Amino acid sequence: MPTASPFAGHEPRILELHSDLIRAEFCSYGARLTALYLRNPDGSETNIALGFPQLDDYPAHDSYVGAICGRFANRIAQARFELDGTPIALSANEGPNQLHGGAEGFDRRHWDTLAFDYRSVTFALTSPDGDQGYPGTMKIQVTYRIIDEDRLQCLITATCDRPTVVNLTNHAYWNLSGDFSRSAADHLLQIDADEYLPVDEQLIPLPGRSSVEDTAFDFREEKSISERLDESGGYDHNFCLDGARGQLRPVARLTDPESGRSLSLSTTEAGLQFYLARHFSPALSSREGRPLHPAAGIALEPQTYPDSPNRPDFPSARLEPGEVYEHLIEWKFAPGPEPTL
Repeated sequence: MPTASPFAGHEPRILELHSDLIRAEFCSYGARLTALYLRNPDGSETNIALGFPQLDDYPAHDSYVGAICGRFANRIAQARFELDGTPIALSANEGPNQLHGGAEGFDRRHWDTLAFDYRSVTFALTSPDGDQGYPGTMKIQVTYRIIDEDRLQCLITATCDRPTVVNLTNHAYWNLSGDFSRSAADHLLQIDADEYLPVDEQLIPLPGRSSVEDTAFDFREEKSISERLDESGGYDHNFCLDGARGQLRPVARLTDPESGRSLSLSTTEAGLQFYLARHFSPALSSREGRPLHPAAGIALEPQTYPDSPNRPDFPSARLEPGEVYEHLIEWKFAPGPEPTL
């Protein structure tokens, strides 16, 4: 007997954008990036974005792979906050806390496809009042578009009919080697941030911000992620980005030293969550059919700071009726040098 589809009659659409350098695949389930192929100097292609072999694998083993996270990306302590004196109780899905919008966050939704051509695709979602505990009916659009030949943008917008909070991002995992059976910890990383947020054992930010100076979190100059990995206790931290929130500016660069492939990240947001995966398993496979290394990918998630609805000292996540939340993310790719003879 055939196994029932986990998508309950909403079969996802797979859509492809392409340029001379980039071929990117997207799925309407989670408005997610499922693959990004870079054309190598010899004409071959290498996929550098983690994806699973089958669409059915995403609901079963998602880990937010490539998806849009919301209504609130990252963590909210005790799955609650107060808005205009009213306690707001959220669905908890990571112990007592909420992670990436709750157990039924935007990564697990079927998004409508509003527009599509070979350079751009727009997904849309309506989140009803009370969804995972959040007030107000929210309307969200996500547009992925290829700019020039080497840049992919993600524009996320949202409106709501009641005061609420919002924090949306894309959760791609990158391994620029293209081999997800090996650790991505050998990549070189640079982040434009003088400060980061220390966290407690539940990965909730502690009071205050800390300087990266003389710590394992100093990526102001490019260095190998593995260099001080043990000292860090594992990277899953928010970096307080330099530059003005609301302005698109480059904030991070990731390089695979072996192939020379690189990714430059720009954002309009105030923070960047850097997460070196440590939870994947060889029991899972990449879309290429290779077993996943536990540290198969690196997530660089631009966003406002975690737990900001409970932290008045953090950049605000509040959204008023009549306002438009807007977050622009841009990835610029380079395929590496021509091979030497």
